[in-house]
Amino acid sequence: MGTPKVKFSGKLYLGTRAEEQEAEIRRALRKGAWFPGLFLITYPLNEAEQLDIIEAKYLRNDIILRTLPPVVGLAVGKREAYEVLTQIAGETFQATGSCDMKTYLRQTDAPGMCTRSRNIS
Repeated sequence: MGTPKVKFSGKLYLGTRAEEQEAEIRRALRKGAWFPGLFLITYPLNEAEQLDIIEAKYLRNDIILRTLPPVVGLAVGKREAYEVLTQIAGETFQATGSCDMKTYLRQTDAPGMCTRSRNIS
């Protein structure tokens, strides 16, 4: 059984600083290295929730890495993570008239669906 890998949604939202550092983030995540200040926005572990934010330093824990749901967004810093969540919520409301981000993202989970999203694999 190999080392678990971070799984990404087909549609990935990037904060401004995460977008600027995308190459470094990609390298760090591939190597299983910790990228300081990186936050991942994921589908929730608890289905009653909308989305989760987890700091990348916790990915060093094998159990967390193995149970991590697909990542829908990346941000450098907690403030940027909240900005990305705000962007997702706004896009969700504009498209559906509701704030059910989880359902909206699952329905639109395809590469290249969002102008500010990028795929990382």
